[in-house]
Amino acid sequence: MREHFRILVVDDEVSIRKRCIRLLSRQGYQVMGASDSTAALDLIEKKGHLFDLLLVDIRMPGMDGITLMGKVKTVSPALEIIIMTGYATVETAVKAMKYGAYDYLSKPFDADELLHVVDKVHEKKTLQEEIEDLRNQLKDSRERSFVFGSSAAMNRVMNAIEKIAPIDCNLLIYGESGTGKELAARAIHDRSGRRAKPFVVADCAALSAGILESELFGHVKGAFTGAHTDRKGFFEKAHKGTLFLDEVSEIPMDLQGKLLRAVQEQTVVRLGSVEPVKVDVRIIAATNRDLEERVKENAFRPDLFFRLNVVALTMPPLRERCEDIPVLAAYFLKYYTARLNLDQRLRIPDEILNMMCAYDWPGNVRELENAVQRAAVLADNGNVRIEHMLPSGLMKTGFPDVQADQNRTFQEMRRKIVDDFTRQYLARCLVLNDGNITKTAQAMNMRRTSLQRLMKQFGMSGKSFKSL
Repeated sequence: MREHFRILVVDDEVSIRKRCIRLLSRQGYQVMGASDSTAALDLIEKKGHLFDLLLVDIRMPGMDGITLMGKVKTVSPALEIIIMTGYATVETAVKAMKYGAYDYLSKPFDADELLHVVDKVHEKKTLQEEIEDLRNQLKDSRERSFVFGSSAAMNRVMNAIEKIAPIDCNLLIYGESGTGKELAARAIHDRSGRRAKPFVVADCAALSAGILESELFGHVKGAFTGAHTDRKGFFEKAHKGTLFLDEVSEIPMDLQGKLLRAVQEQTVVRLGSVEPVKVDVRIIAATNRDLEERVKENAFRPDLFFRLNVVALTMPPLRERCEDIPVLAAYFLKYYTARLNLDQRLRIPDEILNMMCAYDWPGNVRELENAVQRAAVLADNGNVRIEHMLPSGLMKTGFPDVQADQNRTFQEMRRKIVDDFTRQYLARCLVLNDGNITKTAQAMNMRRTSLQRLMKQFGMSGKSFKSL
């Protein structure tokens, strides 16, 4: 977009400088002027202005254009330069190209000639940015497709994703750690009108407040110790695409105000600069905490919450969709045996799959993936054993840790203990009866229909516990 392309015209002749600014501004470019090389360097080095193209006269009082080129290329190597001269010779052209000029214009030049060469530079820079965006997407994305599962709970999530994705609004994704919030965000981006543009991930919990501010909004050279060059932030990198704010609840209060302005006004200001930069970004935020409670605790701004929570999506924990476990386990096993060049015939025995379905998986899909990867690496002679998955986790029994849940009310604690016991007892009965619902109901001394209702409540399917 031309409105994001910034040009600095450097010429001591007022008429030529103003004419260039007028012509280029009419084409939608952002244009500034400088009367000499010293003023140009001041803008480039000290005031934090960010330019994509320098249009500079060779002959000026004081520092000439060629000398300015050398200094500029040292400060900003990516800055493209077009030389203007009324004394065009082969020697001048060669010298200009030697110092890194993109092209040169012989004075007097007409409007079409100026616009043509500037448009060529703009096209080049746009192509470079698109290539860089694609490289970043390939670098940041995982090397495989992802399987969500086919349970009723995940079908509801996928139906919501299909409905939400084309609507260009902000979104808040809730879910425990490891439930696949980022995968859902990527799926929404891939199904949206922004899919050809970048999907940028900002891990808000992993960075300190100062670093996070720089990462989100960018900085200019000299903004702080170590800022040796200008740098775009996540918002600018996600221009025309999607910015995923992971664990948004962890953003400090003093930074939330600046984030609110960026989300609300679609404008950012880099650290060390006063120049606003317009962006066009869809925000998808995610959290494993209750943001409404954080608002009540004065730990999260209510106005920011309302801006982010236009639409909400909740990712179900793995324990509530047990029928997806065999599918996910088989997928991860196939992926890691191929990636790590392991035995492709490796399989997880049915009895272990049944025990996996009876486990709570507090780390959700991420824990399951890690367990399968570990099993693939440690398998002996093609045999996966339960201790390869988790030394003790899959054999876990008993009540939840009351001490760890001391903030729950008595009623909440009692309900959690009963639910955990019921889920584990039910799963083990299904394992012992090979997933046969009739036999399981008889063993539990309950009606078949009552058992089916209970299984539905906990997202269980008899086939998940059936041996092949």
